[in-house]
Amino acid sequence: MHEFSAALSIVETAVETAKQNNVVRVTAVNVDVGEFTFLIPEQLIFNFEIASKNTVVEGAELRVTKTKGKLKCSDCNYEGDSEVDPDVPSQIAAFSPMKCPNCGSSATAIVGGKEFIITNILAEVNSS
Repeated sequence: MHEFSAALSIVETAVETAKQNNVVRVTAVNVDVGEFTFLIPEQLIFNFEIASKNTVVEGAELRVTKTKGKLKCSDCNYEGDSEVDPDVPSQIAAFSPMKCPNCGSSATAIVGGKEFIITNILAEVNSS
């Protein structure tokens, strides 16, 4: 239930933000989710709907933007997008060591794609 705890975190943040800003109803929450968080957008959206029940966030749309994983290679100094190794079965590709797409080395470090950020919240505000 990795996605459920992430969804709860989004809802809690949106509810707290709503309280601080005289919000009547949250209509949408936009989030950036990195490839290396291993969050599945469809599952995150499903769990968001459950977690938001009976809150000011209920009925809001969760908009997920997936961000690409980034690697840095200590052998050739490549820094850029990760690529799935075609020789690794798709079921385990995300969990295998990431090879450098430039030189093929496994001497890589993840430098991007672990973000989980609420970029903005759209809401209706009480004007009185």
